[in-house]
Amino acid sequence: MKQKPIISYFYGFFAVWFVATILLFLYGGFFAVYQGTILSVLELSLSFDNAVVNATILATMALVWRRRFLIWGMLIAVFGVRFVFPILIVYFSTSMGFIDSFDLAVNNPVEYEKIIQNSHHVIMSFGGMFLLMLFLKFLFDENKDIHWIKSIENFAVKLSKVGDIKALFIMFLMLGITYIAPNEVVMGDKMVTVNKLEILVPMIIGVIAFYLIELLKGVIESRNEDEEAGADVTKLSGGFVSFMYLELIDMSFSLDGVLGAFAITQNIVIIMLGLGVGAMAVRSLTIYMVEREVVSKYIYLEHGAMWSIGLLALSMLVQIFYHLPPMLITTFAIVPITLAFIHSIYKNRQFILDGK
Repeated sequence: MKQKPIISYFYGFFAVWFVATILLFLYGGFFAVYQGTILSVLELSLSFDNAVVNATILATMALVWRRRFLIWGMLIAVFGVRFVFPILIVYFSTSMGFIDSFDLAVNNPVEYEKIIQNSHHVIMSFGGMFLLMLFLKFLFDENKDIHWIKSIENFAVKLSKVGDIKALFIMFLMLGITYIAPNEVVMGDKMVTVNKLEILVPMIIGVIAFYLIELLKGVIESRNEDEEAGADVTKLSGGFVSFMYLELIDMSFSLDGVLGAFAITQNIVIIMLGLGVGAMAVRSLTIYMVEREVVSKYIYLEHGAMWSIGLLALSMLVQIFYHLPPMLITTFAIVPITLAFIHSIYKNRQFILDGK
């Protein structure tokens, strides 16, 4: 069967980019287009590892759910995570109603950014812990047949056979972070008093969210499929849970990008459109990876993505207290995947030579 040309996977991205560029120009002229373009590149660079993880999960899902991920998932990514979610932060962080929060975001972006920055530690606590759980699940997986960084991964697998080291590690980590957390942190240009519960509770919610989704997946996978109708329901439910799992992962990946966007502009409309174009690029790249079986062809690519997630998670936890430059975070996202990709090419050539 003849494969589609590579460019065809990105038709949707080009369409979204074209429309977003027009809207940005009409909204704020060439400068808005310039800011939106920077945000798109920022989103793509920070979320490349997200595309690899998405492709790994999406490859196990039915074609209909792949399409829903591209279409409905895109709406959730743009309007939900990158527009409504920041407004909800203001809504829950202040006594304002949702409409007032929306009005503040659109008409008073400077004050809006201050409120978002004051919630920075809460967002980083939740997102960092959820992504760290995702990495630890991979690291302590006894069923992995392939190891990339063998010394660390083999040792982690041995530890996992003793007990649930992942849960023990995460509890000690939360205890340690809460213990060393200062009562004041730097928010922008001033010191802000922080209740330690504002750090601990979001971390606990991140862990609960991870285990809750894992529980739902486990229940669905173990359902009885003897009856045909029951099998159809299982297939539908499994696809839905995997879809929501992908969206939650995407949200966690996007938290850092949304916060980083405020260093470029405080305008929520430009942020939504700019990051939305980047999100569409990530989704197009994901579909390309799935249909071309990129992850399976390059055996260490998933490993690189997971190590990238681990570094990104740790950077988010560090950013509860200290600001890290966006370039460093981008390096965390790209370098492990690049190294894994190069190592995979080398390994594939070795297989070919051995076959000869």
